[in-house]
Parts: sequence; structure tokens; C-alpha cells
Amino acid sequence: MRGMRRFVFVLVIAGMASGAFAAKEGRRRRGKQPEESLYDLLMRECKLTDKQQTAVKEKIKARDAVLAAWDKANAEKVQAAENAAKDAKDKNDGDARKQASRNLRDLRTAREESAAAATAAIFAVLTDEQKAAWDTHELFKATAGRYRRAELTEEQLAKVKTACAIAAKELAEIEPFESKAKKLRSEITRKLQWAIHALVLTAEQRQATARKPARGGGKDRN
Repeated sequence: MRGMRRFVFVLVIAGMASGAFAAKEGRRRRGKQPEESLYDLLMRECKLTDKQQTAVKEKIKARDAVLAAWDKANAEKVQAAENAAKDAKDKNDGDARKQASRNLRDLRTAREESAAAATAAIFAVLTDEQKAAWDTHELFKATAGRYRRAELTEEQLAKVKTACAIAAKELAEIEPFESKAKKLRSEITRKLQWAIHALVLTAEQRQATARKPARGGGKDRN
């Protein structure tokens, strides 16, 4: 229960001090700005120093070159996979759509893995504190996406990000090869979801996030 109480306490404090984040987040959402580049995100979330800015720019350029080379070498495979996915969708072939999705996912994974070393070099520039800020950003992005149907307000988003900062810190403390690592990660994720559900969402938002559209259309089902 100590972990739960910690979430409760920090979310209450977040409710008092979320104005600056809320205003900033609100401007980004209302402005419908294009997706930020990795460099821009690192600048905003990690507050890079002048020296880091130069190093990060160079390493992102190197990573982009690796990705461009992969794209060129695999252009035909990617196009074929996209065509297969479109064809399966047009024919409403469920099995073919699943296979096409798997193929596209495997290609995306292969693309990311091709640049894994180059990507690691970018984040090696960051301090431990900056890495923690980035971990919070990544967890917040994934978590906020789960509550898209709830249409969170700016103030609620600020509270979610604060909760994600707590969860990200606890996740970072788990040793990757610890025997109970998977269980511990699940417990932290559960605490985070509980805190958002119980302390951030309204009753209407809880109901909205609980409903799932039935396959093939029709009424929502619980």
C-alpha cells in the first residue's frame, strides 16, 4: 500500500502545481503542430546543454543515415508488405490481414534494430537525470495514449505525467535480470493505472475508457 499512498500524495500535489505544464500542453494540442523530431523532443524533455546539442545533432545525423540505407535496401519488401495489407483489407480477409500486420511489424522491428547502436549512441550523451526525464516522457506518451477516449484535460495530463515520473523512477530501479523483474514491472504498471483511474479520471471518463467497440461494428460492450 505504500506505493499506492505515494501516488495519491504526489497526484494531490500535482493538482496544485500543474498550471505551467497544462498551459504548455494545451498550446501544443490546440495548435495541432506537426510531430516533433527526436532532437526537438530531447531539447524539450531533457534540456540539452550546448555541448550536448552539438553531439546529439551529429549522432542523430548518423542514425538517419543508417535508417536511410535500410529504407533503400528494403524498399521493395516494405512496398510488397504494404500492398499485401491493403489487398487483404479490400478483400476483408481476416487471416491475410493478420499475416500482413505481422509482416509489417517485423519489418518495422528490423528497421529499428538496424539502427539500435546508432540510437544508443544518442542517448549515451544524456546524464542520468536527463535519461530519467526521457523515460518519463516515453511512459507518459504510452500511458496517455491508453486514455485517448477519455479526452483528458490539460490539468489531468499534468497529473498523469507526474504519476508517470514516479512509475518511471521505480521501473528504472528494477535490475533487468532480476528473477522477479517481470512481476515487479507489472505491479508498477498496475499502480500507475490504478492511480489514474481512481484519482484522475471522472466517472464519465472511466465509463468511456471501459467501453470497447464490438468487432464488425454494433453497440459498445463492457
